Amino acid sequence: MEIDQAHGSTNLGAYFPNNNSVLFSLLRTKSERSKEAEERTAWLRSQLIGGGLEFNTPFGKRLLTYADHTASGRCLQYIENYIIQEVLPVYGNTHTDDSFVGSKTTRMVHKATEYIKQCMGGPNEALIFCGSGSSAAIKRLQEVIGIAVPSIMRERVLKSLRDEERWVVFVGPYEHHSNLLSWRRSLAEVVEIGLDERGLLDMKALSLELMSPKYANRPLLGSFSAGSNVTGILTDTRALARLLHQHGAFACFDFAASGPYVEIDMRSGDIEGYDAVFLSPHKFIGGPGTPGILLMNKDLYQLGSSPPSTCGGGTVAYVNGFDEKDTLYYDHIEEREDSGTPPIIQKVRAALAFWVKEYIGHDFMDLQERVYAETALRRFLPNKNIVVLGNKQVKRLPIFSFLVYAPMNSSSNEAYGPRTSNGVMGEAYRWAEGENKKGKPLHGRFVAKLLNDLFGIQARGGCACAGPYGHHLLEVDETLSLQIRSAILKGYSGLKPGWTRISFPYYMSKEEFAFILAALDFIAMYGHRFLPLYQFDWVTGDWTFRKRVFKYHLMKEELALASLDFLVENGIGAKEGKAGNLEAGGNESSKTTSVAQRFESYLESARSVALSLPENPHPSSVPEDIDPSLILFRI
Repeated sequence: MEIDQAHGSTNLGAYFPNNNSVLFSLLRTKSERSKEAEERTAWLRSQLIGGGLEFNTPFGKRLLTYADHTASGRCLQYIENYIIQEVLPVYGNTHTDDSFVGSKTTRMVHKATEYIKQCMGGPNEALIFCGSGSSAAIKRLQEVIGIAVPSIMRERVLKSLRDEERWVVFVGPYEHHSNLLSWRRSLAEVVEIGLDERGLLDMKALSLELMSPKYANRPLLGSFSAGSNVTGILTDTRALARLLHQHGAFACFDFAASGPYVEIDMRSGDIEGYDAVFLSPHKFIGGPGTPGILLMNKDLYQLGSSPPSTCGGGTVAYVNGFDEKDTLYYDHIEEREDSGTPPIIQKVRAALAFWVKEYIGHDFMDLQERVYAETALRRFLPNKNIVVLGNKQVKRLPIFSFLVYAPMNSSSNEAYGPRTSNGVMGEAYRWAEGENKKGKPLHGRFVAKLLNDLFGIQARGGCACAGPYGHHLLEVDETLSLQIRSAILKGYSGLKPGWTRISFPYYMSKEEFAFILAALDFIAMYGHRFLPLYQFDWVTGDWTFRKRVFKYHLMKEELALASLDFLVENGIGAKEGKAGNLEAGGNESSKTTSVAQRFESYLESARSVALSLPENPHPSSVPEDIDPSLILFRI
């Protein structure tokens, strides 16, 4: 398997472990049968807005390498061009067929809606566009089943409900906050299902809860993540839907994290079908700027004889100024739940993002992501300084959250190892450590900061808005949790523990994939050395580069002239914030230097800096009113 010669000549044979695995053979065979999918993916990369973008960091200019796809997708020039050329010229408000633009726009929005329903396997279901992601979609479902209420009214309304009227909602152990907190603040009784011994949803516990006599004769609903946005672990949604339906519960799934990469086939009405799907199309490639999606079985809609969740223009057939009871609302769910001017361009953009997904094909996406997930795990697991969170043996997306520890007894020079004939992208960046008694890991946001500053890699540090799951993954018990909460109340939000998250989507280039793994190997060996170069803000959790300290270490260590020249040429100490593009406005060397060579230069530059820094830096000071036992990371 070779890197695309258009981007570089690095041979990945030495880089990918066990190239003879069944999975790689399958990918090779598939590619040999049809290269169409790979060509389409190459086209997709060529359409990425921001491809070739350079920006300044404290260590010089860096190409932007995006690895935060789980948070949000990237824009595509193709989609933007389509909107500019085909949508905006004929744009007008809907709710009329009397004008050309009104009629054209209305038909366009209708076609976009029907296309999305078709792609999700729910042509006869109700599709409601709401807000900007799954959070709004989940909230809308709560509204249309009649359990949403303002927080200041909740306790008062609960007192007036009989037990048999109150919904029971079952949620899973690795829900995003949006699929947990809003249910807790609704009128439903929320039952949280924990993890089994494998770190997966405890199906036995769920079964027992569903059969509990205390929930008999009450409306039941399960709302579960189809895939974790932290670990990438996929839920067996079919088995889960079957279990819920066998006990008379509606089966609802949050596809926010997995939706851009897996096939969504609603099959409502089947024992293994879904009754509602929540989706964040902004996480799709080409999807930024799209609305949230709620696709639901019409049987879930409880407002048929009442006004819609939001009353306004476009929801009514008749209104007068005499009596509110005379108002006639539309019967069609999609009309009555789409008040006011709809998100017209946003809906069309969502349909185009779905078109891109269908164009690439689910089989290719699944296969490519399995390759990336397997390869990344084989790279991470032997590295004793990197701890990947969650179960590593089950089906997953290539989404990884991890902790990075400092090597305890190592020589960084020896660990760096010799260069291979393939350059720094090979095993030269994989360090074999001896027994390592781990101390505290590096702060998750510090690792993300190093990835950005040293390599231009866009990652995410924190807890990924999945606090309860994070407690389990980091083994934070209730006592410690409440102590951290007290510190946060004092204003020290920086004490919150967390991790670093990256993702490898099917359309990521092999050069970028190899580079990110090499960068992580580097940080696992040298990352702790950079701690003195950054100031930690205990209030916000931000890490700020300390330019003076950096210059001091450079002068103190008296780097080799060649290394200094190399660093200067790459813009050490450049002012941050400015950005450029290799394809337009970059300097001549930027245009002619291959991507792989630039990635190699970043790694070499980072190593030169690391070797100028103390191998075991002294820890930073801690505010007097912070209990050191609450600091779960290295500073």
